[in-house]
Amino acid sequence: MVTKQQRHMAIKQRRLATILFSVAAAATVSFTSAQSMGDDWLAFRGDGSGGVSAGPAKLDASENGNLAWRADMPGKSVAGPIVVDGQVITTSSAGPDGEKIFVTALDLKSGIKTWEQSFDATGRPFCHSSSANAAPTPASDGKRIVAFFSSNDLVCLNTAGDLMWYRGLGFEYPKAGNDVGMASSPIIAGDVVVVQVESKGDSFAAGIDLESGVTRWRIDRPQSSNWSSPLLISRGDGSQEVVMQSGESVLAVHPGTGVTSWEIEEGRATIPSPTSSGGLLMLPGNDLLVLDLVGSDSVQSEKEEGADKTSPIEAWRSSKFSPKNASVVAYEDRVYALKGSVLVGGTLRDGEMRWQERLGSIGSGWATPVVAGNRIYAFDQSGNGVVVEDQGESAEVISEVTLDDGVLGSPAIADGRLIIRAKETVYCFE
Repeated sequence: MVTKQQRHMAIKQRRLATILFSVAAAATVSFTSAQSMGDDWLAFRGDGSGGVSAGPAKLDASENGNLAWRADMPGKSVAGPIVVDGQVITTSSAGPDGEKIFVTALDLKSGIKTWEQSFDATGRPFCHSSSANAAPTPASDGKRIVAFFSSNDLVCLNTAGDLMWYRGLGFEYPKAGNDVGMASSPIIAGDVVVVQVESKGDSFAAGIDLESGVTRWRIDRPQSSNWSSPLLISRGDGSQEVVMQSGESVLAVHPGTGVTSWEIEEGRATIPSPTSSGGLLMLPGNDLLVLDLVGSDSVQSEKEEGADKTSPIEAWRSSKFSPKNASVVAYEDRVYALKGSVLVGGTLRDGEMRWQERLGSIGSGWATPVVAGNRIYAFDQSGNGVVVEDQGESAEVISEVTLDDGVLGSPAIADGRLIIRAKETVYCFE
């Protein structure tokens, strides 16, 4: 027998499908073909670790330097860029309250705009002056692009810029927001887009079908402000989970259903996000809690009293790697944490601190660093940037640059290039 709740959900889904079709049919876009690169950076911190093998050796914005191009944007952003199909994808917001939202594609090699879409926000767009409606970093599966905004507008386009569907989650949940602005970035887990929306009003996480835009699952979240982003992780048996942290707990759910896999009732930070690399899950807070996801002893014994049989066990924890605002990043057997103007580097497998380096002109900031081989790239909110070389037992700042625009979003690395989204400008170094 079909319940009243099931009938209500079916009606809502039919109405939503009609809205999605109408929006897609009305969309128009100008598109210029971009060559596929096969070297993509598909989300906030790329694969969730923030590290790749190769990037530029220096940052030199002078006439004879390695700044390949720069491009002015139609509005403000504190989000990071992504790279997909040979294009840099970035979001912007403009207007008195940031109510006009944009998704822009630039050719990775030249910086020439290939397409742009603009929309009117359906939720509350206004943010603190230090932030922007364009705060979450977009995500892609290589075929589709999902852009999320502080107003809780969720846009899905293909890599040609054609609108696939649009959800106004702020319209559906009008109390989801805060005076600073929302900033949690979406992730794509198979055929589901996962968003984490937490505030003192409406707080929830949802899995939204990537193909249709219809909600597949929704769970309640703590009613407290939280800007951290969800993370897709892989376990030792090949299964995947979505991890979300808050000031109350760490929760892992099945990406396709939202069913809880495990939960740790220990509060974690609400600004930096969890990180995964080398089979380890890093959870920032007053200390950095690191869990083993794949080792033979990584799952707590079912016989242990009160233990969740699927919960990964603690590998190590250390206050030395507790970041301030930026998320922890890792590459191979190294882990890095930005603590104000000091970068700390250490060994990922055991949490041993190897060095700490003061970053020259770098001041306070929000942007998560990125890693290419043994080089770490960090920026502050005034546009000062550094390249730090990890030399094993020590580190050295090998290059510095000052951009003419502030940086609050994490950069992207693709095809050996470093792409930085500043407030109103995109820069590409090669």
